[in-house]
Amino acid sequence: MPIARSRLLSLLLAALLFLVLKALLYRVAGLFDVAPNASAWYPPIGLMLAFTIHSGWGAIPFLFIPSDLLAYGTVNSFSLLIIPQAIMVGATGLALRRWFTSDVFSTSKGVGTFITVALISVSVLFFISTATVQIITARHISITDNINFAYWLGDMSGVLLCTPVFLALFHLADRQPAWKSTSWFPLTGPTMAQSAGLVVAALLIWFLSRNLLSSPASSFFLLILPIAVAGFLWGFGASTLTAFLVNLGLVLLVRGVLDTRDVVDLQVFMLAAGATGLLLGALGSTRMELLGRNAHLVRAIEEAPLGIALLEHQPHKLDVAFANPTFLRFTPDATPILQRLQRNPEFEGDAQTGERTLHWTIKPAAASSQGKTLIAIVRDVTEQRRREQAEQHQRRMVAIGEIAGGMAHELNNLLHPIINLSQQARKNAASKPERLGKALSIIEDSARGSARLVRQVLSFARSDEEIGKGTELIAALRDSVELLTSTLPPTFTIMLTHDVPSALVNLTRTETSQIVTNLVVNALDATDQRGRLTIHIGQPANGSVTVTVKDDGPGISAEDAERIMEPFFTTKPHGRGTGLGLAVVRDLLLRRNGSINLVTQSPQGACFVLSIQSTAE
Repeated sequence: MPIARSRLLSLLLAALLFLVLKALLYRVAGLFDVAPNASAWYPPIGLMLAFTIHSGWGAIPFLFIPSDLLAYGTVNSFSLLIIPQAIMVGATGLALRRWFTSDVFSTSKGVGTFITVALISVSVLFFISTATVQIITARHISITDNINFAYWLGDMSGVLLCTPVFLALFHLADRQPAWKSTSWFPLTGPTMAQSAGLVVAALLIWFLSRNLLSSPASSFFLLILPIAVAGFLWGFGASTLTAFLVNLGLVLLVRGVLDTRDVVDLQVFMLAAGATGLLLGALGSTRMELLGRNAHLVRAIEEAPLGIALLEHQPHKLDVAFANPTFLRFTPDATPILQRLQRNPEFEGDAQTGERTLHWTIKPAAASSQGKTLIAIVRDVTEQRRREQAEQHQRRMVAIGEIAGGMAHELNNLLHPIINLSQQARKNAASKPERLGKALSIIEDSARGSARLVRQVLSFARSDEEIGKGTELIAALRDSVELLTSTLPPTFTIMLTHDVPSALVNLTRTETSQIVTNLVVNALDATDQRGRLTIHIGQPANGSVTVTVKDDGPGISAEDAERIMEPFFTTKPHGRGTGLGLAVVRDLLLRRNGSINLVTQSPQGACFVLSIQSTAE
């Protein structure tokens, strides 16, 4: 059980550190008697709470060991006060461990909770300890007595000032660097030296100017300034360490000088200094963390290969509030897009500017009110689009090669009656003229069919088509289906239906043919060449035309549906599919601001819904 042994060793090292520090601090606390029977603070209680927060239940037995036994080797009836103290401090430490899975001081919320819980627990402990002293002495003790209030202040300042400092020391038992238990203890050697130098300077200034103020209490609060400075500049660890050192130096300086009344003033200051150090340290660490994150974010945006900008949508213009260097390089090409955004604040797609092709994504920022702030992302996709066009042309050539056999058979069927009837017409031209007209009619139909087939193949193979005013989708799909049907087995059929007589879309005929070819080939393989594919064109709505493509195959499982559009992912057996068909379809549609979605799962047949942007006025 190496883990158990490691934890036991950690506990024993922490317990040894606790016992040594408790004995030492109990002796040192006696040095802080700055007035008769009144100690300015009580560090051991902060040490006890830090030990419990660090070690949990394993720390509880060690809390019941009296401080005077450790420090002097003797005990008396007042040593029984360790019992309520151990119970309250132990319960508080265990509660904080349960509420916070990481360090108590790792968040500003944790710091606030710690101060609240410490205030409650020390107050309850004060009442319990007073009752215990009454039992021991058989005397009534007034809760409101000034000396009792001084004891409460001493315990409270001991908890607030000492707990975070001693908790950081206990991390040495875990073999972690001191002062680096969490990101809220960003203390390095230079920072610790700066904190100590700040404390020395502040105490020197205080010592020289304390008599210029009206009272000792007024001069004490001058020492809040170095605590605030440390918290603002260096974070939580520096702030708490500075508060600890300020009070340690202050108590040593005024030891034996103040009377009982002034001791209470000193303790009030120490209580305020402890709370101030914790709260300002929390705010300082939060500020440092946010500044660090912002610096990383700004650096990442500045160095990003994408153009990134924030746009402010004003009533009559569009202002660029922020732009990284990459975006600024695209600024001369951004004017047409920014003018377009005056009418429609959202855009995603390619924009041709001279010889470059830029892909734009512009949408309202999530935190923007009424969509007035836009996020613009732009990237140069010129080379990528050129490669894609070359690959698409190559795939079209491959597709033409695959259907060449079927096309040759179809052309042979069309040419056969032309040749035979031409020969027959020559022979019968004089003897049987009544057959000549019928033969010529058949020859004409066959010739027209051949021309149409060749025209469809050329349309499929061309790569230089422009959208212009748009492609008539129904006619383009009908031609593609007719071409494909001539090469398909009779056991597989395609049905094309539509709700409208025509639909203009921003696809070329080549792209339309490529999309339907890929979907047909997938359905053909899924149904084992024995099935049916339906293509339905819906009524245009919201600027888009919906095309539903559905087969009666086994469908696509939910697990495969998540990756079905990924390039090179295929559900076909090895050697039968490349995994590029649906990826090509999705890419073609995305470049034209369209989309494709799978809306069914196995055992239903595969049903894809295509959304294609309409170009109708």
